[in-house]
Amino acid sequence: MSEYNLTRGERTRNEIILSAHSLFINQGYHGTSMRQIASAAGIALGSLYNHFSSKEEVFHAVFLEYHPYKKVIPAIAAAKGDSVEQFVNNALDQMIAIMQERPDFMNLLFIELVEFKSQHAHQLLSIIMPQVTPIILDVLQNYRDKLRPIPPLILMRTFLGLFFAYYLTEIVFAPQAPPEYRENAKEYFINIFLEGILKNLEEDSDIRVNTTEDFNKEKSIEGGSQFSSD
Repeated sequence: MSEYNLTRGERTRNEIILSAHSLFINQGYHGTSMRQIASAAGIALGSLYNHFSSKEEVFHAVFLEYHPYKKVIPAIAAAKGDSVEQFVNNALDQMIAIMQERPDFMNLLFIELVEFKSQHAHQLLSIIMPQVTPIILDVLQNYRDKLRPIPPLILMRTFLGLFFAYYLTEIVFAPQAPPEYRENAKEYFINIFLEGILKNLEEDSDIRVNTTEDFNKEKSIEGGSQFSSD
């Protein structure tokens, strides 16, 4: 919505969120007071409380407004590839590019994890999941001949694990790490994500991962055994 179409109250709320975001990033959550947020937004403290009842409520609004999912989800949906490898590489590149434009988000994320034990992130799932699920199902459909029958949400979770494992170790350790830590790192991460680290896994592995069908069969057997005991 254009700024010109907003009410005065909506513009004030947006200014509060903008000012609070800057303060949280530069001073941390505990280092920021409601009075400082009001001052940065150019309003009286009482006016701030007319919009937000607490600092936590302000942070919640900031976290939702500045969460990069609004760009990440369309970027993944638009990722293309003639193979699974190309698709994963393109999707990962898109996510990395977006996060490199948003270094502030890692600050917000750590505040969310440390101060709030991910409670706002949990709430965000109800917004994200309906948008992400169709994308995952499309991926499973488009590459069905190449992918094992992995539950869709587990596939999403492991892909997020790939991204965060690469991105966090890249920004934390890579700048001072030896060359072998950095050379072709992304390609190795993708290869391990797709193929694992064990040789001849299908032939030699004693580890059996349940598929959705296996899980349903096991639950059916368990249910039958429970009733048969009567």
